[in-house]
Amino acid sequence: MKCIKACPTKAIRLRHDKITYFDDLCVDCGACINVCPEKVFVPVIDEISDFEKFEFKIAIPSRILYTQFGLNIHPIQVHHALKKIGFDAVVDTSKVSHEMSFVISEHLKTNPEVKPIISSFCPSLIRLIQVNYPNLMELISTFDVPREITAKESKRKYAKEKGISINKIGAIFISPCPAMVVSIKQPAEKEKSWIDGAIAIKDIYNIILPEIIKTQGNQESGETDEYFFYGKGWGEIDYVPKYMDSERCLSITGIDNIMMVLNDIEDSKLRNVDYIEAFTCTQGCIGGAFCFENPYISRHHSIMLEKRHSEPIAFNETEILEKYKEKYYFLGHQILPRPKRSLSSDLATSIKRMKQKEKIYLKLPKKDCGLCGAPTCETFAQDCAQGEADLTDCIFFKPSSH
Repeated sequence: MKCIKACPTKAIRLRHDKITYFDDLCVDCGACINVCPEKVFVPVIDEISDFEKFEFKIAIPSRILYTQFGLNIHPIQVHHALKKIGFDAVVDTSKVSHEMSFVISEHLKTNPEVKPIISSFCPSLIRLIQVNYPNLMELISTFDVPREITAKESKRKYAKEKGISINKIGAIFISPCPAMVVSIKQPAEKEKSWIDGAIAIKDIYNIILPEIIKTQGNQESGETDEYFFYGKGWGEIDYVPKYMDSERCLSITGIDNIMMVLNDIEDSKLRNVDYIEAFTCTQGCIGGAFCFENPYISRHHSIMLEKRHSEPIAFNETEILEKYKEKYYFLGHQILPRPKRSLSSDLATSIKRMKQKEKIYLKLPKKDCGLCGAPTCETFAQDCAQGEADLTDCIFFKPSSH
């Protein structure tokens, strides 16, 4: 029953001794994966062998990958290990992340639009708003995310350099969570992702670790890769707001905390905030379901790695602002609310079932024990009203066996 209780959108049920879920309510947060002691939830994820069809393969690691190893592992060693296992190039997202943080900061200064703007980096957050807060959709940032722009830029770059079709170049993201995998395979923000697939951090960890161990002690001082700039990136809390007026930015992690803030926005309680950086995972992407290391240790690694290896990132502000004016950094189209199951499409029937739900709920013990297979008495009452459960499924209403 742990997964049923952990699901923030009440999408999971236990029916006839089988776990089932409503896919229209699922926000791909990975909470069920994290709490299940039997590991029965298997996310859809790719393997390296799935990308053999591409003539040229680009690895785009999440910044979180570097934090999964000890402090004595230079990030460049991680790049070299990825090349050893079959990638032709490794492209880091820091450069684009830095550019986009600057662009968003400038955008907030010059656009007195509806605020607060809610960050679009976390796909699970977008799906949560689509499912539970459709009237807040207009607040979601219209900017694309660094992993997508990095994939677009690197594909075009290598297609030109290598003289091969862009369709023969595969961009593979190394992901900290299932939500980013879903956003690649079924993007809510565009017709098609620039990324061709994703591998979980915990899967790639065991593959590249032996290669990293081989290079320890052989790393030459000052050795760098093109496109590599070390520093915190999107996905780590407080990265974007540090480029803005901190008094008007809010950073949140954890889905319960996010829902509390979104409720405040709906109730017009949140004022004087221009930008909200939010991640459904605790500590941000460092707490993703696909991560290997303890999130608090990972956060410490991130801070220390930045302190030891960060380099200033130089870019042409005029050029970046020109790209901004050309909508280069924006999403392909507007994000729309997600179709959601309702009591009925017919208004009269819907009202009848709502009343039936209220009537059933008044009968229930309000203990939210979950033994009926639903997470709360309220959701159980709704299931009964929709004909998906029976009142006798509640342990307090089960017929006596004597």
